[in-house]
Amino acid sequence: MRTTNDYRPTAIDRRHPSITLVGPGNLGRVLALALRTAGYRIDEVVSRDAPESRKRGRALARQVRARAATYAEAQLASDIVWLCVSDDAIAFTASALVRSADWKGKIALHSSGARSSRELEPLARRGAAVGSLHPMQTFVRASRATLAGVSFAVEGDPAAVRAGRRIAHALGGSAFTIRPEAKVLYHAIGSFCSPMIIATLTTAERIARAAGIPPAAAKRIMHPILRQTVANYLAKGAAAAFSGPINRADINTIRKHLEALREVPGARNTYVALARSALRALPVRDRGAVRRVLAEC
Repeated sequence: MRTTNDYRPTAIDRRHPSITLVGPGNLGRVLALALRTAGYRIDEVVSRDAPESRKRGRALARQVRARAATYAEAQLASDIVWLCVSDDAIAFTASALVRSADWKGKIALHSSGARSSRELEPLARRGAAVGSLHPMQTFVRASRATLAGVSFAVEGDPAAVRAGRRIAHALGGSAFTIRPEAKVLYHAIGSFCSPMIIATLTTAERIARAAGIPPAAAKRIMHPILRQTVANYLAKGAAAAFSGPINRADINTIRKHLEALREVPGARNTYVALARSALRALPVRDRGAVRRVLAEC
């Protein structure tokens, strides 16, 4: 049996450049496994020196037959070094790694959706081609190790953009170029598509509890309407998928909702904010009437 440190590249590996991944968190784990499946050789998985981070790094390195290292131990000998750390840690990590390798001819990427490739300026000054490559997907501990069908936003130096596009396509996704100054708004799209939806569903669960519906039953009740709503949106667009009392301008029902939601702290404000958002962009039978009832709040 081969050990982590005596791995030799196969013919499949040699079709792609080698990669070092910095950061063995949820995103780093999915990327490492998906890259390995796609035929990339992962040379190193680099983690912080904290015990839990090192533990995750060693476990992931074993899975992809790579070397586990901390920042101080990293060899960074790969063609591509990909930083999969939190947004606020990117510039610090780049500065911490800048003296650990000869960066000339290398490609350095980070995976932030909100930050541009300028965060990697310390590595660019040492000769690296720098870029950002962000998959528009949610990553949690249980995320499956596949990125098929996912869109990747890429920007940076030409060599880094070319490498990023090749990686996205090899993983079964697609890539598009984004302007660095547009990245924060681009990333906000993802916030509305995933964490803000979870926040809204959590509010719905709290409302269910106030109505005397147990959590397990609430999820069972919510599942079909959630599934159908998303299916309608994807198939027909937002306007055609929009339904309910605001769409119909059922003013008495909206008033009853607003009164009942006083029982659930914060839920009334959320309802009003979303209703006002709907008034701006979605079909509402009598906008003036809905606007007036919301103004009463």
